[in-house]
Amino acid sequence: MTPILTVEKITKRYGGVVALDAVSVHLNAGEVMGLLGANGSGKSTLSSIIAGDSRPDGGEIHLDGVELAGGSPSAARAAGVAIAHQHPGLAPDLPVWENVYLGAEICSAGRFLNRAAARKNAGVLLESLRPDWDLDATAGTLTAADQQLVEIAKALALKARVLILDEPTAALATAEVESLMRVIRALTAGGTSIVFISHRMAEIEALCDRVVVLCNGRLAGELAVNDRINEPQVLAWMGGAGGGAAAAHMHEARVAEESVKRLRVASNGEVRVALRARGLQAGARLRGVDLDVKRGEILGIAGLQGHGQEELLDTLAGYKKLDAGQVELCGDAITPRSPRQMIEAGVCLVPNDRHRQGLWLDQSVEFNLVQVGVNFEPSAWRLPRLSMKRFVDDVVARLRVKTSDVRQPVRALSGGNQQKVVIGRWLNERIKVNVLLLSDPTKGVDVIARKEIYEAVGTLADAGAAVIVYASDTDELLAVCDRLIVLYEGRVVAGLEGSDMNEAQVTSALFGRSAA
Repeated sequence: MTPILTVEKITKRYGGVVALDAVSVHLNAGEVMGLLGANGSGKSTLSSIIAGDSRPDGGEIHLDGVELAGGSPSAARAAGVAIAHQHPGLAPDLPVWENVYLGAEICSAGRFLNRAAARKNAGVLLESLRPDWDLDATAGTLTAADQQLVEIAKALALKARVLILDEPTAALATAEVESLMRVIRALTAGGTSIVFISHRMAEIEALCDRVVVLCNGRLAGELAVNDRINEPQVLAWMGGAGGGAAAAHMHEARVAEESVKRLRVASNGEVRVALRARGLQAGARLRGVDLDVKRGEILGIAGLQGHGQEELLDTLAGYKKLDAGQVELCGDAITPRSPRQMIEAGVCLVPNDRHRQGLWLDQSVEFNLVQVGVNFEPSAWRLPRLSMKRFVDDVVARLRVKTSDVRQPVRALSGGNQQKVVIGRWLNERIKVNVLLLSDPTKGVDVIARKEIYEAVGTLADAGAAVIVYASDTDELLAVCDRLIVLYEGRVVAGLEGSDMNEAQVTSALFGRSAA
């Protein structure tokens, strides 16, 4: 086949870090090419260069034999290249429908904006991904999953010949993933070429014709999928080797979450309740939730998007106003009123949206790790700089945060390494963590980083912290949690443990039913 897109010896450096080292790939017409690699391997960098968002230091890109101007998003769009970024770039104060056509406005005769047509077409695109949209809601009020869907719809609105989807399913529930797959198959049937980036092998196997694997900024290998992917070979390439030893290491990482799945007992031999909640109500989506979580226990929350999981964690963390209900922390009543109050009480949140809620993107890795602890120092004018440095170095080493220097802006890190920074700040021994709240903590994270994140979570649980984790991936919850509760329409409809913690029981409860 004649390639529609060719990427020739693309190189990109960020300071002393080589993000891409003479990478060459091609894309055929109507093909879905999977772009794989561990966090920090260069996938997002390559995608942004193809889309014109970033200028390469060397190499060329050709579309139908015509060279694309580097570093020009408008030139890439005009040539027929569109990208849906891993982190949505939406205008938070504009309604959903305007965001879909922002930069691709529909004009009628005389170059006047045709707002009615844009609103109608935006509705059609969004309904293909998920039903029941409020098109006039501002983008800033949407959940992370819905923002991702709007980002995808923005790319679809461009009717591109080459569509790049960077981790499009990381925040999506199963039904939304299936809808997106149907859209992708329809696009490729019409001749659109797709670059699909994902850490989920099942999606790659179901969608892709061919996979290209990057490792440390270099092309590690490529192969045809042919209805079944050679996963050991792909994992070996991702791990930086060509043989079975690397594949075995990667497979071990994928199942290592099991090591944190155990009920932990407090030092006095009794399992004590760390947090008890009764009748929690907040906003329209949280309608009366009861839960208990013990010290040293990992409690999982399952649920379809929009059924109250994120609202529950935000309410317990003091980010969202509690309308009704009671909360007890270590036996004492507490009413969540602010994040600072709850952090002082030892209730700490790893939020769903690390860019908006979890990080100071333009500040350094070091700043992001220590800043929360600094805010709670009793004598801020006499900071323990030596112990702070030891803490930063320890977190970077323990979680294997890939950074050229702890003074590097956290914006320059890959998504997985950014997430490690968000979680790493709570490993500070100067912050007493009684309850750790995790909202989809491994979204967009590769299998090795996932293992390292859950090892850190297990360390906190072993020290006596209670952990409540929501994940959009049910398999992940089943692997790491001691117990599960399932939310449906803002209420707990199932509590599962032991042999009842299986996919059939969870799936039935997700839709408000009981498994037979």
